[in-house]
Amino acid sequence: MKEQKSSDKSFIWGLMLGIIALTAVCLVEQVLKPPYFVKSAVKLLCFGGAVVLHALLTRQGIREVIGLHKPKSLRKLILFIVMFFLGIGILFLIFKSRIDLSSIRESLIAKEGLTKKNCFFVFAYIIVVNSFLEEAFFRGFLSGLIPNRKIGFSVSALLFSLYHIGIIGNWFNPFLLAFCIAGLAVVALCLQFLSERFGSVAASWIVHASANVAINTIGALLIFEVL
Repeated sequence: MKEQKSSDKSFIWGLMLGIIALTAVCLVEQVLKPPYFVKSAVKLLCFGGAVVLHALLTRQGIREVIGLHKPKSLRKLILFIVMFFLGIGILFLIFKSRIDLSSIRESLIAKEGLTKKNCFFVFAYIIVVNSFLEEAFFRGFLSGLIPNRKIGFSVSALLFSLYHIGIIGNWFNPFLLAFCIAGLAVVALCLQFLSERFGSVAASWIVHASANVAINTIGALLIFEVL
């Protein structure tokens, strides 16, 4: 009985913290729209703070909350790293003619404040830090709150995909945007599978980072007007 109450309390605290963190980040990014570095600091504070507070309130270790353990057989991850990296590139080539690249370039420069001088620093942050933050929050923290694993994975994937609407919402036409959101949900489920398969969120983080390398390579080519 006590274990059940403890589990219920953990779920309630986690759910509240997750909702508050997501709402705060979306509010800052979509309504207040500060410079990119400010948005990044807020996201780090909100997502990271939710995890830390949940760990303190439930008397768990942070690594336990986000599922950060030594992954099983990193060598087997190489295939997934290559698949995600090449997959992004192939999809870009397929839909390139349907994408308004100049609009994306303008958004990166105006909305995100990217320049030729700072873009590599920003992209490095996205590849290393932001990918870990999202994996820890969505794949580790949120998906682990719900006892039913299938429901937890589905809810986490849905929130992950919807969260990115604010980031890419003005990049594509409605058809491509819907395709991207559905694709992001599928990607989230794949990353969740990897986290479970290799017994650590570190696995999904590495693969997520490899996908970001491909995306940010395209972004850099846009900033430097190669594309």
